[in-house]
Amino acid sequence: MVVEGQAVESPTPLAAQFSSILLDRIANNKLILPTIPAAATMCLQQLRDPNFEIKQIAGTLARDPVLAAQVLRLANSAAFGKGGITSLVQSASRIGSAKLKSLLIEVSAKKAFQSRDPGIAKMAEGIWQHSVAVAILARDISTLSGSTDGESAYLSGLLHDVGKPILAVILLEAESLLSQAGTRWIGSAAWMEIMQSTHRKVGVALAEKWNLPEVVSASIRDCDEYERGDRTSISNFVRFANALAKREGLYVGEVNVEDNDAMIMIGRSVLGTKDEEIGRLTEGLKDRVRSSVE
Repeated sequence: MVVEGQAVESPTPLAAQFSSILLDRIANNKLILPTIPAAATMCLQQLRDPNFEIKQIAGTLARDPVLAAQVLRLANSAAFGKGGITSLVQSASRIGSAKLKSLLIEVSAKKAFQSRDPGIAKMAEGIWQHSVAVAILARDISTLSGSTDGESAYLSGLLHDVGKPILAVILLEAESLLSQAGTRWIGSAAWMEIMQSTHRKVGVALAEKWNLPEVVSASIRDCDEYERGDRTSISNFVRFANALAKREGLYVGEVNVEDNDAMIMIGRSVLGTKDEEIGRLTEGLKDRVRSSVE
């Protein structure tokens, strides 16, 4: 396993070639990426119309049992008050358009974190838990900082690593094809080199394909350095949340503790966050994540 922030061995010629092919396909919009379910796509289009009708939205949701069930579940959750709601019209009305948009994208994105391969499925599950943790923290940090766009912060945190499971599946398929051809596959270090150097570009390509806000693409694209010009940017919320989630043990892979602690220290300074506030943000985080992914 590669420790984030540390150098890895130079990729093999095969790994370098494969990475080059991936980047070329991304640049030319030829990389096959997951699609949003048809009902979710239609709902998102309807929600962009300022004069949308709840009945129309509910009718579209009813075409997809999974989406309909998720909307009903959320509307009856403690976050939205008392339960007892049984209609999609009431559910969509109670949730509101901003949260409904987030839910539609979240349900769609979760499919990218699923695989028939047991190894990738386990890894993707861990990445999803990390992503949910970052999403929760980014939204809370956003609120703490006085931002009114908590849903964008949540989505940005949720999707900041979405390229990883997509890329893992692509690498698995490539390995299978090369094995059938009798060609030796790359080692684990080169595999991780491709993952670390390419997954953000894959994530940005997905965000563009799904027509997500630019702020989400920016949070996927740049997760290494804080913005000094706009201290309370959503990208900064995600960077800080990412470091906190790693410190809480919600991450797949090893973490360079020293570098991560530095990211937290810088984030505290940039965002003006106090130790006691960080303690409240991370208290019970694993339980909150577990509740969200069940």
